[in-house]
Amino acid sequence: MFKVYTKQGDNGFTLLPKISKKISKSDLVFEVLGTFDELGVCLGFLHTARLNDVKKVSIEVQKDLLSLGSLIISQGKISDATRKNWEKRVKELEEVIDYFQAKTDSIQSFILPGGCRESAFLHLSRVTCRRLERLVVRYIKKKKDMVFVVKYLNRLSDLLFVMARYVNKKLGFKDLIWENKA
Repeated sequence: MFKVYTKQGDNGFTLLPKISKKISKSDLVFEVLGTFDELGVCLGFLHTARLNDVKKVSIEVQKDLLSLGSLIISQGKISDATRKNWEKRVKELEEVIDYFQAKTDSIQSFILPGGCRESAFLHLSRVTCRRLERLVVRYIKKKKDMVFVVKYLNRLSDLLFVMARYVNKKLGFKDLIWENKA
């Protein structure tokens, strides 16, 4: 039977697949991988969403996040085909952004995150995505062939923002407009 625990990481070091040396768990790669996981968990809250289109998109994004995480783990050179596939996926995200944005009102000011439960989870996912994007930018400094990961995460944070506004509107919650009191 498969055991969840291996005890191999008990001393603060672990192995990545395809790399035979132990790496400290404080290495940036584990911060990146852990944040991919964290974002996937945030999106998992949306499996209970009252809107099927939101649920469907969140599940597809979770799959994407696992795929991107596996590319980070591989530590190898990225093929042109893989890069083109992810560039295509970025374009698909843009289409989904346009779909949801067309169903929301335009805004001229910052809004406060919140509203319904789904919107709050989408905003939490958005800020987690933005943190992940910053980590990936640091991680890929020496891996220029992985810039598509940053593009994907940049579009994803936009999508999560637009979806948060969409679910609020669809479920009868108004955007909370920020008023500058300074």
